[in-house]
Amino acid sequence: MASQQNVFKLYGHQDDFVYSEAKYPALIAGYGAGKTYALCVKALRQCGLNAGKVGLLAEPVYPMVKDVLQPTWEEVLREAGYSYEYNASDLRYKVKWDGGYCDVLLRSAENSRRWAGLNLAFGGIDESDLLKDDYAWKMLLSRLRDGNTLTAFTTTTPEGFRYVWELWENNPKEGYEYIRASSYDNKSLPREFLKSLEQNYDEQLVKAYLLGNFVNLQRGSTYYAFSREKNTKEVQYIETMPIKIGLDFNVSPITCTLIQEYYSNPRVRVFDEISIKHSGGQELMTQQLCDEIKRRYGSNRNIIIYPDPSGNQRRTSSYNTDHDILRQNNFKVLTKQSAPSVIDRVNSVNSIMKTCIIDPKCKGLIRDLEQVVNKDGTREIDKSNKELTHLSDGFGYYIDFEHPISKPTTRTYMA
Repeated sequence: MASQQNVFKLYGHQDDFVYSEAKYPALIAGYGAGKTYALCVKALRQCGLNAGKVGLLAEPVYPMVKDVLQPTWEEVLREAGYSYEYNASDLRYKVKWDGGYCDVLLRSAENSRRWAGLNLAFGGIDESDLLKDDYAWKMLLSRLRDGNTLTAFTTTTPEGFRYVWELWENNPKEGYEYIRASSYDNKSLPREFLKSLEQNYDEQLVKAYLLGNFVNLQRGSTYYAFSREKNTKEVQYIETMPIKIGLDFNVSPITCTLIQEYYSNPRVRVFDEISIKHSGGQELMTQQLCDEIKRRYGSNRNIIIYPDPSGNQRRTSSYNTDHDILRQNNFKVLTKQSAPSVIDRVNSVNSIMKTCIIDPKCKGLIRDLEQVVNKDGTREIDKSNKELTHLSDGFGYYIDFEHPISKPTTRTYMA
């Protein structure tokens, strides 16, 4: 098969995806960015690398196969100048060139259980984030057993924090690579199309469907001002500077975020986080946390802790409150006399995002800021997911104390 390098007019993000050497690449992009086209061009390239073998392309549901995938696939074949035989009953294309051929099956991922028994050289799923889970992706991987490249790939518009986010951004394993693009990267899109989306989508939808970013689309994000793109960056810990710690008390886990402040922007820089789960014994969680802080950063440091104000009443033993334990470990404790309102605390966190960066290793805090949502129709934080809210709550206590969105009316004191 002749090279297609100069046959197709690809934009940069499409070219990066089509010619990626990663085992499992993904193109994550906004509407109209040319994702399906790139998927089909990549599939055609895979045909040439797997002569005599079988590949598979899929959409989430059958109507998308007929309305989106099949027309685009045939367009790519025409542009490349290759002949093909089409078996309508099997949705099978035999792509032919001088000295070789490759079969390509078009399928719906909703019926991916039917892929069992296939022996594939490659496969791709379009708009895979519309799928409810990763079953089809795992099924595709299990069928890669007869070919030269044995690669799987996907293109999609992000639909929130689902399996595509988990596999390609949050916890990528070896071989997983993604290329991000926005709708604006397709210079052929009519300006009227983009303007219509801009006018009709709210900020969250614009981030996802035009800019190609992962945002919470299920319900309103509590920390809507946070952007992984703008607010995550490697943070250098400076040993000679004070450490400020936002702390949330829980039976399990007990969590905190570690911050250093600067006079220059970004002023607030989060460099570490700690989360400790109860192991079932009689140990005091607050003391365990103190021990871990000192293990990491020493005991003779200028460390200031901003805990949940309720810790001044909450007792982890019959004699000492949580605040007592912090003081006994030579930590300075700053807190408001009573807990700030949730709305004030959340507003303060959203406001500080203009001058805040968080080290990417602080995955728990980043996960909170991206995934914590409000209860429907309220400003109350949804606490139904027990894995979320702890780190962001603690971060919020520090922010609300040091960087309140308005002049505080609650008297503060040193515990």
